[in-house]
Amino acid sequence: MRALTVEFAPARRPVAALAIWGAVCALMAIGLGTAAWRSWTHRQAVATRAASDAQEAARLRAQLRERADRAAASAAAPAYARDALAVAKTAAFPMQPVLRSLETVAVDGVLVTAIELNAARGGADVTLAFDDYKALLAYLELLNEGEPAPRWSLVRAEASGARRQAVIRATWS
Repeated sequence: MRALTVEFAPARRPVAALAIWGAVCALMAIGLGTAAWRSWTHRQAVATRAASDAQEAARLRAQLRERADRAAASAAAPAYARDALAVAKTAAFPMQPVLRSLETVAVDGVLVTAIELNAARGGADVTLAFDDYKALLAYLELLNEGEPAPRWSLVRAEASGARRQAVIRATWS
């Protein structure tokens, strides 16, 4: 057998391919880094703008609240406000229960001569003509019958000659 002499070629390294590959990776890294930097700065700018917008909105709300408070403080009540309130109280006054309680009670010798409804005070004054005090007190007891607390009370009773008058008052609220 004969010896063979083989010469191996020196190992060739693809330097150009590696250099190109390295340059491509470096460019990709630079591009991704630049994009990330731009995204981060854009995000910071948006957050700063949102914070400044929130501060501006809070300032405007406070300014509007202050203007509304000043307008409410300086606004005078309309000239008709007192009359409108009186009309509203009169409309809300429970006239039917007052009249119903007066209509359901009848005592001989007691006659209703006048009814004055006072919505501002929340009550009613009734003027009565009566024959004797016993009938007047019986009338008052019948009016208050069934009430948890006496609603009707005697304000005054007077007699001048043959004519006797009394005023009773009720509170309705």
